[in-house]
Amino acid sequence: MIFSEALNDLSEVLFPPRCLGCAEILHPFNRQIFCPACNDKIKFITGSLCLTCGTTFSDSPAQSHLCGDCLENKKYFSHARAVFCYETFMLNAIHQFKYKRNISIGETLASFMADFSFPDIDFADYSLIIPVPLHIKRLRERGFNQSLILANALKKRRRIPVNFSLLKRRKFTLTQTGSNRKERKQNIQGAFEVRDKKMAAGKNIILIDDVYTTGATINECAKTLVKAGAGKVAVLTLARVVHH
Repeated sequence: MIFSEALNDLSEVLFPPRCLGCAEILHPFNRQIFCPACNDKIKFITGSLCLTCGTTFSDSPAQSHLCGDCLENKKYFSHARAVFCYETFMLNAIHQFKYKRNISIGETLASFMADFSFPDIDFADYSLIIPVPLHIKRLRERGFNQSLILANALKKRRRIPVNFSLLKRRKFTLTQTGSNRKERKQNIQGAFEVRDKKMAAGKNIILIDDVYTTGATINECAKTLVKAGAGKVAVLTLARVVHH
């Protein structure tokens, strides 16, 4: 163990990490993924939001309200909230984590999310955290579930148990990247099932995913849980697409 840690420390010195924004060399051992200058450019989700899905409003009205999508289309979750805007530096960081298998970046991002204060979420109201599941085929391809890494960090910070097997992805779907809202909704319909309805019954659940794009996947998960008897379902994501 000591030898392994020494090798890791030596690797940090010989091959120091670089900022994901500008490639500047970072100080070894500080567990940062951005330099101070790029860190200041990262955009958080702030201002007035849709009361349900958490989308931002470009006109920044004084009070939050429901967006057009939530008025027209039923949402099975009570709230969806995110930490960052899914653009530029944060988009690159999540891609490094998700598709390049850079777990150390993922753990740093997970700590950001776990420490973030979600003002609309009272964690004392929730008894279970569930990561959005991957289909077994996708899990074998990727080697890990990025949402589970995020969920485990939140578990440690908020002391709420994680159940990674209660919600199952029973239908393999092609990547949603590039699909519009209607296509995403059709593609994901009926993709999930609850393994044990007694475990879900009456429980308020926090659903975790990495990115909120159109909300099709996360809403289908929430729908499956609610129809299995769950109480309210809140959604927390690391980032969300912002429509300017």
